[in-house]
Amino acid sequence: MNMLPLQVSTNPHPHPPSLLLSSSNNCSFCPTPRSLYNSKSKLYHFRSIVGTLNFRVFAVSGNSAFKMNLNEYLVTLEKPLGIRFALTSDGKIIVHSLTKGGNAERSRIIMVGDTLKKAGDSSQNSLVEIKDVGDTRKVLNEQTNSFSLVLERPTNPFPIQLLHKMNDLEIVFNRGRVPVVTWNKTLLASNLQSSSKSCGNSGFLMFNSKFLKPNGSKLLNNLNQHTITHGERNFFTEHKTQLACVFSEKVCGDGDWAHGSFPLEEYIQALDRSKDEMYYNHSLGMRYSKITEQIYVGSCIQTEDDVETLSKDEGVAAVLNFQSGTEAENWGINVKSINESCQRNNILMINYPIREGDSYDMRKKLPFCVGLLLRLLRKNLRVFVTCTSGFDRSPACVIAYLHWITDVSLHAAYTWVTGIHTCRPDRPAIAWATWDLIAMVESGKHDGPPTHAVTFVWNGHEGEDVTLVGDFTGNWKEPIKAKHQGGPRHEVEVRLAQGKYYYKFIVNGQWKHSTASPAERDERGNVNNIIVIGETASVLPSVQHQQKDANVIKVIERPLNEKERFMLAKAARCIAFSICPIRLAPK
Repeated sequence: MNMLPLQVSTNPHPHPPSLLLSSSNNCSFCPTPRSLYNSKSKLYHFRSIVGTLNFRVFAVSGNSAFKMNLNEYLVTLEKPLGIRFALTSDGKIIVHSLTKGGNAERSRIIMVGDTLKKAGDSSQNSLVEIKDVGDTRKVLNEQTNSFSLVLERPTNPFPIQLLHKMNDLEIVFNRGRVPVVTWNKTLLASNLQSSSKSCGNSGFLMFNSKFLKPNGSKLLNNLNQHTITHGERNFFTEHKTQLACVFSEKVCGDGDWAHGSFPLEEYIQALDRSKDEMYYNHSLGMRYSKITEQIYVGSCIQTEDDVETLSKDEGVAAVLNFQSGTEAENWGINVKSINESCQRNNILMINYPIREGDSYDMRKKLPFCVGLLLRLLRKNLRVFVTCTSGFDRSPACVIAYLHWITDVSLHAAYTWVTGIHTCRPDRPAIAWATWDLIAMVESGKHDGPPTHAVTFVWNGHEGEDVTLVGDFTGNWKEPIKAKHQGGPRHEVEVRLAQGKYYYKFIVNGQWKHSTASPAERDERGNVNNIIVIGETASVLPSVQHQQKDANVIKVIERPLNEKERFMLAKAARCIAFSICPIRLAPK
């Protein structure tokens, strides 16, 4: 590995003819201006004086001048360094913490989680490659005034919050892993190597990877990998950093150690607030989970190898895909090659796009999706239900199937699927579609308990006396008082069953209709507001034009009574039986 003359400086000087990028903007690791330039003929470097601290920063590249690892950097510090290192379970030496006000912290470049690659005496211009704890301790204990370190910044942010919560017990023990018993000395750390040229008949038993080189750490860390099935590897799991030991140079003193010069507690609280948020990482590949013996759910198929995995490892014979062609194109998925691979593996591919993040489109198309799934399962096919992320559309279809077809409550179905597969489907959309299905066999009018909560809104003038009347208020005879919400806004919340209703407002004793909501004129010439709660499910869903309405309608999710469960099961099967079992399209 060579050092290129690519410099980061806090003290700009006149530049030689070169590729020059000069700006007054601050860089990510120091709030002072920087200059960046490259020269082929000469090595330029700058020193920056910060109090009594001297440091130099270089970018580091590989053997070729055109292949540069910009994640690596070289920094020169005065001793004591003020760095506490840690050995991870996979054999890496990382920065664990920094002394408050120490040389490393004041350099404003070294961060917790950076991996130590090389180190050495800066005056000798020689760097030793760091392979294990023994190498690190030997180099750190050298008697020198200044020290050079080559570190690598991780591609993804290092989970500092895990170090903050980690106690000594988690560091000392290796969390129950089986020890390594070996006669192979090449696995041992350098400080355990014997000086004599022995034949190597001595055996070693190690419970902790601090005594091993990286290849030995990998062996210790992966002893039980053969017992993990392919499906289990595809479950979404949170990566947790495990440490084998923590150490520092002997002259560091008793300073206060910290994981950064920022309010860590506030950072952890912010992470806790956002821990339920989910982000789709396409680079992780296809992720899926087994819900039942016949149903799998997961993210999109990306390659032909994914098709092979589903066919040979899981026995999938049909794929129900809700991803649109535009989404596949945006993610760089070759749909043609995947379809051809499905044909070669005798997998039936069904594409039925649902707009991502569109609750209304999901609600309207969900009955047909469940009908398709039922038809495929009736053919005794093992089905993989998928969308782009596997977080919303595909698990919503599986939950709706369990709720509508197998007579499982929505709460139980939702809990079951989300407990197995990491996802967050649109639960209100499933509840909306449930009432739409029931309305299909009730001719649009529900006879049971309320299904929706409606907030009627009147926008008039402040100080008005407003009440609501309609055919749901004792046949227009029992007005409901509106609550003033500030300014001209008045609201009335009423729980109603699915159906069509007429209403009006009484404002200061005068009957008025709201111009901000739909209205109709009756046979007597009176203008009344009208509200239609819910719609009717269909095997050919049509997206209706949404009329402008100031009122707010929210679906009510509640346990269904026996009559509602019967009507739901009937309606869901009517949708399924309206699908041709051969063409898998509406009859």
